[in-house]
Amino acid sequence: MAAAAAVQVEPDLARDTDTLRRRWLTASVVLIGADQAGAVAGLGLPTRRKVHLCGSDMKVLMSWSVPLDAPVMVLPEQTGFVSSLLAGVGELPDGQSMVVTVIGGSGGVGATILAAGLAQRAAKADLRVALAELDATGGGLDLVFGAEQASGWRWLDLASATGHIGDLRGRLPNVSGVDIVSTGRPRLSDSRHRDPGLPSADAINAVVASLLRSHELVILDAGSHPEVAVTSQAMNVLVVAAEVKALMAARAKVASWGLSDSSVVVRNGPGRRLDAAVIADTLGLPVLGTVPHDPSLTGALEAGIPPGLRRGRFSRACDLLLGQVMGDD
Repeated sequence: MAAAAAVQVEPDLARDTDTLRRRWLTASVVLIGADQAGAVAGLGLPTRRKVHLCGSDMKVLMSWSVPLDAPVMVLPEQTGFVSSLLAGVGELPDGQSMVVTVIGGSGGVGATILAAGLAQRAAKADLRVALAELDATGGGLDLVFGAEQASGWRWLDLASATGHIGDLRGRLPNVSGVDIVSTGRPRLSDSRHRDPGLPSADAINAVVASLLRSHELVILDAGSHPEVAVTSQAMNVLVVAAEVKALMAARAKVASWGLSDSSVVVRNGPGRRLDAAVIADTLGLPVLGTVPHDPSLTGALEAGIPPGLRRGRFSRACDLLLGQVMGDD
C-alpha cells in the first residue's frame, strides 16, 4: 500500500476469488502476495503478462515463480521497484522495443565494434538505446567507448539481479547517449580470487528484460561466443569476414550454435573480397548489408572516440544497417 501511495495509485484489492477472476485479465498489473500464491495457482487462471510475486522470503517466492510464470520482488528491499512498476515510469508499450544480438562469425571480425557503432548511430537518431556485453572474455565494452573510468553499474554490480528489476537508466555508464552494461576486468594479482566476467543467465535475463521496458533498442554484444541464451525475440546478426577461412568458421558456428535464423553482415576490407552472394549461398542465410573497411576507425578508437560518433564510411554503413534492423523504408 505504501508503494502505491508513493506514486498516487489506488490499488484494487481482490479479497475474494470472484473479484480476482473478474479483474485478472483487465488489470494493468497484478501483484500477488507470497501468502496467496498457492491459492492463485490453484485457480487455473489464464496466462497473462505483468504478474509479479511479492514477499520477504526469496525461497518461498522462487518456489512459486515458475508455477505462476511470474518474476519476484523481495520486500522491503525492492519496494522502489514496486512503485516504479505501478507508476509505469519510463516503460514502453508492449511490442515497442527491439533486441538485436550481434555475433562474430569468427574471431577478430569486429562484432563488438559493429555493435557499438549500431548503438551509437541509434543514439544519434534519438532512439533510447542500451548496449550490453555478453562475452565473458570481451575485456570490457566500456573501453570501446573510452569510458573505463565512468561511474555506473557493471555486470559485477548486477550479479544478484533476479525477477523484475527497476529502470536502470541513470545507474549505468552513459556515453554520447548510449547506456552501457559491460564486464569488469579481472584482477590478475591473485588467481584465487577472480572476478566473474558475467553473472548467471537469470541475472542477465532480468537485466535485459528491464532494458527492454525502458529502451527502444537493446543491442547485445555476444562477441564470438554466443553462449548465453537471452530471449527468443532477439534478432541475431552474424558478422562474417569476406574471406574463405572466416566463412568456413562462420558456417561451423551456424551449425553448432543453431543460428539458422540469423541475418548476415559482411565485413569487407584488405584480403576480404568474397562476394556477398557467395557468403549468403554458403551459409544459407540472408545478407543484411556490408560494412567496408574504414581506415579512420582505428585512430578514433585509440583516441577514445566511440565507433559511429564521427561521420565516415563506417557510420554510413551502420546507418543503413540500422534502417534494415528497425524496418525503416
